[in-house]
Amino acid sequence: MSSLRLIRHVFGQLARGRRLLGLTLLASVPGLVAWIAGGGETNADKLEIYDIVVSTGSGATLSIAVLVLGAAAMRDERDAGTLPFLYLSPIPRWRFALATWMGASGVAILVAVGGWLVGWLGLGVGSGDWGHAWASLPAYVAGAVGYSAIFIPVGYLFSRAILVGLAYVFIWEGILTTLISGIAASSVWKTALSIFADLRELPRDALDALGPVLPGAGGGVAKLVGVVLVSLTIFTWALRARDAL
Repeated sequence: MSSLRLIRHVFGQLARGRRLLGLTLLASVPGLVAWIAGGGETNADKLEIYDIVVSTGSGATLSIAVLVLGAAAMRDERDAGTLPFLYLSPIPRWRFALATWMGASGVAILVAVGGWLVGWLGLGVGSGDWGHAWASLPAYVAGAVGYSAIFIPVGYLFSRAILVGLAYVFIWEGILTTLISGIAASSVWKTALSIFADLRELPRDALDALGPVLPGAGGGVAKLVGVVLVSLTIFTWALRARDAL
């Protein structure tokens, strides 16, 4: 199986109708909340509400949606009985890891963009401003890329990957990176949000979600590249360790 075929295979396994729809609905919750909360407000207030809700709420819903995909990337192969055949493929393990991440992150980006579209539609209909939400789209995509890089190795290494992933989302990202400034930059969502904050002047309540992380699209992209490289290195090591057994 070539790398391209493996990417298509992983993408097809994960992009199943019900799961894709359910996870997209989960990712769209902040957009729906902003839409409802903005009812009866002035147009300026609707724009501010959107920025605040996306900044403070999208990280949780998007990370959980991508966690489900990451945990399923290898589990689906095991359940279908195809995992041994994939292992026997004459593909270097680093390419196997990269192809798996590319296929899964492609589905994660679909989920993220679908969730963003709901918020874009709600804001456009409610305020008449169809351009405001575009600045948040890179944050959604960046979050999908970063979380998929983290959760695919988690799904491979842990039998209870969902529990481990939820601990990461709520304890590490939700609590520790908020309370301890020294590790704030390790948060995927804070990194994604720094891109949003560089593209849009956010209200104070939205900027509070950044903590000590400074706005900056270039820095955010560089940190995400680092996250992907580290995660792929770990995933490659885990695959090679299995070969040695």
